[in-house]
Amino acid sequence: MPAHTIIRDGSPYWWASTDIWVVPGTDPNGAPGTPVAGQPAYLWAHAANLGNTQANGTRIDFYWADPSAQVIVGNATAIGSAFADLAPEPDPNNPVGQDVLCLVPWVPVIVNGGHECLLAVAHVPGDTGPIPDPLPNGYVFDPPAHDQIAQRNITVLMAGMLQAAMVISVRALPRQDKEAFISVEYGGELDERQIALLGLRGLQLRPAPQRAVQVELSLQPLCGGKDRHPHGHEDAEAQGNEPGAAEDDMGAANGGAGPDADYGGKHGLRVRLPRGTATAVYAAFSADGLRPGQYQLVHIIERSQGKVAGGVSYVVVQLQGDKK
Repeated sequence: MPAHTIIRDGSPYWWASTDIWVVPGTDPNGAPGTPVAGQPAYLWAHAANLGNTQANGTRIDFYWADPSAQVIVGNATAIGSAFADLAPEPDPNNPVGQDVLCLVPWVPVIVNGGHECLLAVAHVPGDTGPIPDPLPNGYVFDPPAHDQIAQRNITVLMAGMLQAAMVISVRALPRQDKEAFISVEYGGELDERQIALLGLRGLQLRPAPQRAVQVELSLQPLCGGKDRHPHGHEDAEAQGNEPGAAEDDMGAANGGAGPDADYGGKHGLRVRLPRGTATAVYAAFSADGLRPGQYQLVHIIERSQGKVAGGVSYVVVQLQGDKK
């Protein structure tokens, strides 16, 4: 078959791809890690060709966006492009692939503290699963539906620095009203590659054995987060059994988010938006139960029309030697 490029999704959460990573600083060949707001960083992607013909001149476009579960063209900012010649894989079931560097440095914005969503999109003429080139305005970056698109929406939060709420954007498409259910899932473990890409290697961290982090969701600023409020839409409304809270242990420890809209009425925020508008969801973290040397994965997940639209994952870390 013709060329077919792939940038792999994350597992079990597709928005935590390990085929995209950041190298903070001025040396693109340095160690992967967490970007620093206002400081330059370089982006890498890992791509492979699962077809049987050469994919010469494959272009990989890199984007950043404010933390959002679902990202669309027009709300993501292009960073730059990289090019690679991808040979067919001898064993498509175990692709070797190629690391590709975007030579345009990326400077994370200070307003979000460097917590951004990253995307990589591969284009090659004649791909067996073509996507528009260029991507039209309003096009949904939908990694599960396209092998050529991957998303990295996972970030590290230090337990001692949780004063400000995290801000997540929820957006309606330009021509369609939206009703979304936002919930929180806890648990899971980082594999060695994810640990390395997050800059956590050598810290001797272990997953917390039980729920150690609490998250409160709100459509109003929480814990000093008001200065980070993006322009939202006042018609959004929150509904749930316990307004302002969204917590659930389901999914994370057992293979990722499920499609159910609200788990049959469990806690969450229901957000309704007119077409073409957006609002902010504030997530206030508390890590009082996290012990030194532990981390906990937290996943804030958006569901719409009975399926998972996307999510944002956080690794809350309590370093060795930190006081409780």
